[in-house]
Amino acid sequence: MSSNLDQMSDDFDKALLGLLKEGRKVMNRDGDLIDVPATAADLNVIRQRLKDCGITAMPTTANPIGNIVKEMQARGMKMPELSTDDDAATA
Repeated sequence: MSSNLDQMSDDFDKALLGLLKEGRKVMNRDGDLIDVPATAADLNVIRQRLKDCGITAMPTTANPIGNIVKEMQARGMKMPELSTDDDAATA
């Protein structure tokens, strides 16, 4: 069961990373799909996920949550430095 939860957690983190990097597709008034950057609400979900994982996950350079942290740092947000050690999810 834990394996399924771990996979779901990783999939969720990857989806958040994709949203952060690529934004989302929305339909404009003409009915055309356009790409838009992540919204403030999207960023708030990502921020809350990072906060929630601060207790249970160690962001590293080798896991999806670490990639989100790196992307947030690249966007000017102050985030803790990433460990190069393996965490429980990547060990």
